[in-house]
Amino acid sequence: MNSHSSPKQPKSVISVITTTLMALAAISVVTACSPKPTAEETAAQTKVVVDQAVAEAKKQMITEQTAEKDKQDAIAAAKTEEKAKQDAAVQEAVANERKKITAEQRAASAKKERRASTATSISSNPTHQNTSVCINCGTVLSVNEIEAEGAGSGLGVVAGGVLGGVLGHQVGGGTGRDLATVAGAVGGAFAGNKIEKISKKTKSYNIVVKMNTGEERTFNQNTLPDVVRGDKVKIESDMIIRR
Repeated sequence: MNSHSSPKQPKSVISVITTTLMALAAISVVTACSPKPTAEETAAQTKVVVDQAVAEAKKQMITEQTAEKDKQDAIAAAKTEEKAKQDAAVQEAVANERKKITAEQRAASAKKERRASTATSISSNPTHQNTSVCINCGTVLSVNEIEAEGAGSGLGVVAGGVLGGVLGHQVGGGTGRDLATVAGAVGGAFAGNKIEKISKKTKSYNIVVKMNTGEERTFNQNTLPDVVRGDKVKIESDMIIRR
């Protein structure tokens, strides 16, 4: 058994061969039943049959070729249509992405414009400016030292009176001494009281600050402040802190 199959013959060729064989067989049957034709008649009959078979084969080949062409055209049209759909889908996706990017750019631009407009409005409106600054901050307008005499405890009066009386008693004699004693006691008491108040004198400092809100506030402290006029300060728990 041969392992190699014979090449497949086209349908039209097979049809020609089959038709020719059938025609020849028909001629043979007719010839067998009829008076023996001459060689020329047999050749003529054979030629007619063969020509008919070839014509039919050509017609069938043309039909098959036309059908095959229509099939290939349909396949090509389907591929073209599919490619057109894919191209349209790609173009639509690109267009949508461009729209998205454009929308994002417009939104970013609008946001930037709103920020710029807000900044301009704040810079041109003092009310907005005040709300955007430190309300607990300000500028020192002045630093004033305040002296206050101490309160007398009575010891100065007593001590001054005694000392004044003693000194006055040493002046003159008789009634004059008595008057001098009284005057010395009174003057000594006054002087003693004054000396006591001076010795207990205290110092404090008033610091005037103009706040960023426009308000002026005065702060008092007993220690020498470390700020001067024009310093920028911040107020925390009523304490002045230099910024």
